[in-house]
Amino acid sequence: MKWVVFATAPDQIMAEIWVQLVRAEGIRCRLQPGDTANYLGVSAHPVRLMTLEQDAERAAQVLQRDDETH
Repeated sequence: MKWVVFATAPDQIMAEIWVQLVRAEGIRCRLQPGDTANYLGVSAHPVRLMTLEQDAERAAQVLQRDDETH
């Protein structure tokens, strides 16, 4: 089971939203460890999203589909 980065959000708030969108489709998703700074509050830096290697293409499609609807 290999986790891979499939997207990079501009900040932690957007990353948290994207994680929920992907998870709502039944795809396991998490933030790249080290990209968030919980002890300092919300990170304003880019945050990478990860999923299992076999789900990466599908997860990216979920984000692309959401982007097209907004």
